[in-house]
Parts: sequence; C-alpha cells; structure tokens
Amino acid sequence: MTEREFAELLGMCQVMPGPNIVNLSVILGARWRGPAGALLALTGILFIPVFAVLLIATFYASIAHELVAHRAIAAASAAAAGLIIGTAIRLLRGARLPPRGLAVGAAVFVIVGLVQAPLLWVLAVAVPGAILLEWYRSS
Repeated sequence: MTEREFAELLGMCQVMPGPNIVNLSVILGARWRGPAGALLALTGILFIPVFAVLLIATFYASIAHELVAHRAIAAASAAAAGLIIGTAIRLLRGARLPPRGLAVGAAVFVIVGLVQAPLLWVLAVAVPGAILLEWYRSS
C-alpha cells in the first residue's frame, strides 16, 4: 500500500462513524481477505481492549467501596485534567487567536468552571454570540 492510498483510506475512515483505527482495520481486512478478513480484523482490534476493560472493571467492582479507590480515581482525574490543560496551552501557543476569541473562551471558562453554570446552556448562548461577533467584525 502506498502512502497516498493509506492517506486516502484514513481520510475516508475519519468521515465514517466510529473510531478511525477500527474503520481502517475493517477496510484493510476486507481488502486483503474479504468478509472473513474484515471480521478477523475487527475482532483482533477490539478483543484485547474489551478484555482489558472487563478485567479492570471486575477488579474495580471488588474495591470500589475502599477509600484508596476513590482517591486513585480523583488523582487520575486530576492527571487527565492536567494533560488536557497542558495540551490546550501548547496548541494555543502556536495559534494566533484574536483577543475577542480569547475573551469568549475565558468567559465560557469562568461561567462553566467557576460559576458552575450548565455547559449546554452556556454553549447555547456563547456559540451563536461568538458567531455573531465574528460576523459583525468581518462586515
């Protein structure tokens, strides 16, 4: 398979519903071995992760009532939040965002993160407001 063929397949998988890698494995399995290949590729890509999650869930069910489990989940949540914030900061450093975009983002962060307003309602107001602001600015 050439790089171009791979890029085309990956692009097609990105617009299809479902995880890209699962879609790609099914397409490649079907391409090389037909329907049986597609089924085997799907089974191969999903079996280990599903088995691992079931194993972890079984283990967690046995210790869910323990305080150490609650603390471990809280620590993992904090680590995940830190990773997301770090990624956002890295992406923002390279972006040249207009100050009004940063202001809208900061306002949404404050309203949702600090005031604890429901995200859906804040986005229902902020997204049309930001679109109108950009439309007004560009005309």
